[in-house]
Amino acid sequence: MASYTTDSKVFVFPFTRQREAEETVIGRPETSVFLVIPHDAVEILDELATGKTVGEAQASYQQKYGEVPDMEDLLGYLESKGFLRPWRQGDEDGDGAILPSLQSPPAGAPAQVRFHFTNIPQSFARVIFNPRTVAVCGVLIALGLAALIAEPALFPSWRDLFFRQHMSAITLTVIALYYLSIFIHEMSHLLAARAAGVSSRMGISHRLWMLVAETDISGLWSVPKNDRYLPLLAGPLVDATSASFLLILLFAQSHHWLALWPPLAAVARAMLLVYFLSLSWQCFFFVRTDFYYAIATFFGCKNLLKDTEAFLRNRAARLLPFFKTVDQSQIPLSERRVIKGYAVIWVLGRIAALAILVFIHIPLMINYFHLIASTLAGGYHGHADAYLDTLIMASFVSLPLAVGFWLWIRSLMKAAR
Repeated sequence: MASYTTDSKVFVFPFTRQREAEETVIGRPETSVFLVIPHDAVEILDELATGKTVGEAQASYQQKYGEVPDMEDLLGYLESKGFLRPWRQGDEDGDGAILPSLQSPPAGAPAQVRFHFTNIPQSFARVIFNPRTVAVCGVLIALGLAALIAEPALFPSWRDLFFRQHMSAITLTVIALYYLSIFIHEMSHLLAARAAGVSSRMGISHRLWMLVAETDISGLWSVPKNDRYLPLLAGPLVDATSASFLLILLFAQSHHWLALWPPLAAVARAMLLVYFLSLSWQCFFFVRTDFYYAIATFFGCKNLLKDTEAFLRNRAARLLPFFKTVDQSQIPLSERRVIKGYAVIWVLGRIAALAILVFIHIPLMINYFHLIASTLAGGYHGHADAYLDTLIMASFVSLPLAVGFWLWIRSLMKAAR
């Protein structure tokens, strides 16, 4: 890290800014780095960007605010995040104008992100995500909820993912549709962000041993707060709309307005459960879900999840002294009120996750285990079709888990190195 004296000049990389109520969000979308800093720190950056020395910017600040800023700490922090670097020969032209940097960020700055799907025109994205399409989604969701209220039997259960016949064919279909729904979910985030003028990227990753698709829309910090909600909630909105369409379809079948081929109806009910689980995941407020980010954005909280967990540990320490307490007095009072309220839904999210595990995942695994064990115990010659069907179905289920475990173990080995 460079040492900045009062005679030093600093090169400030171009950055975006969004002024919030009490602080400003600055960012470099090309490196996906965004920071929340005081308004007056942005003023110092602006002074330095004009070519003033550190001492001149410090004196200007002192004249305006009556105190001397800690320039060494501020500039060191911003340099570590890739927002500035020491001045170099050639950073200005013959007339003294500052030239845009064509060089890479300094050592220690985050690497430049390679975006995917950047060729999608913003005009096309706005055709997909605009007030009219959101209104259509709202109408379909309302109709789906009405169908569910009118016929509660449509509510999915674990049995909708338990297939006794044609296991491999139906399971393969459901798995293919499941991964397609994940892609559509993430693409919805990407398109909604693109409609807001933000570049984003999509990739395959893992959470522990589970394969997941991830979309980086961190560039949303460069747009006004009201423009962030649709990109953040686009995935759940599309999931809820898809689930509502299936509810309407199954409601029409139950009232004999529509005749569905039995395997197709089975797939529809299975996918309804898949969407229910996906939307339930968004309510697991003890992890950073799409709903979490929308809530944190709405209330302007910098680290709502971490602060809530610290708050809950402090409460637990009253009864269990071995819990280490955390001083939260530096958190603004307005945020502390939000943290108290979020702590309630954090606990409810844990309860919801446990309930889904107990009432859906465990019964489903137990029943499939018994079915697979009994079929394989019968041997190939006894029921050849059922034996092969079971083996193929087990392979379909095991392959994604195997890939996920491989990625997880590889990440652990990299971390160890």
